[in-house]
Amino acid sequence: MRKDFRILFVCTGNICRSPFAELLTRHLLAQRLPRDQFMRFTVSSAGTQAMTGAAMHSLTREQLPRWGLDRVSGETHIARNLDLNMLTLADLVLTADREHRAEVVSTHPALLHSTFCLREFVRLLEPVSLRRTGNDPVLRARAAVSTAAMRRAYVPWVDRTADAVPDPYGRSRNAHNLSTDMIGAALHQMVTVMFDA
Repeated sequence: MRKDFRILFVCTGNICRSPFAELLTRHLLAQRLPRDQFMRFTVSSAGTQAMTGAAMHSLTREQLPRWGLDRVSGETHIARNLDLNMLTLADLVLTADREHRAEVVSTHPALLHSTFCLREFVRLLEPVSLRRTGNDPVLRARAAVSTAAMRRAYVPWVDRTADAVPDPYGRSRNAHNLSTDMIGAALHQMVTVMFDA
């Protein structure tokens, strides 16, 4: 088993939701983990219909300071299209909605039990404690994935909108605000569940 852990965020264009999730996750992990443990995590993003080569959307980039990130941190992002190689390397794939999740799993069926909508993943882990898995953050991350996969069969069904982060592309500043609020809240909760002692 590898000693590192790779998280891949997936949305449509890879200019709004998934790059914001990538940057914020990296930021939260750096805050939460000692540097040597943080370096064991790779966080990336891609789009199912990426605007390949495009920068992060300016209205999403405007949201970064609200989450402790400098706008400059979003300026190096370059949108890229999801491919099989990325999926083969991923330990956990978190998507913006169920359509993205279905596309990931149809492209690489081996990821059936490690691909979730971001909000679904957090919902599945909400009542869980991972303290018994020890202090190694990679082992905790792996335990989070297997626990969420197991719980998926037992939790009540929810409407697709409950698991989705709406796409703000082509919409107002408020839509980008809402999108980043949903992602930010979910990621804070995820990191707390996965890594709190």
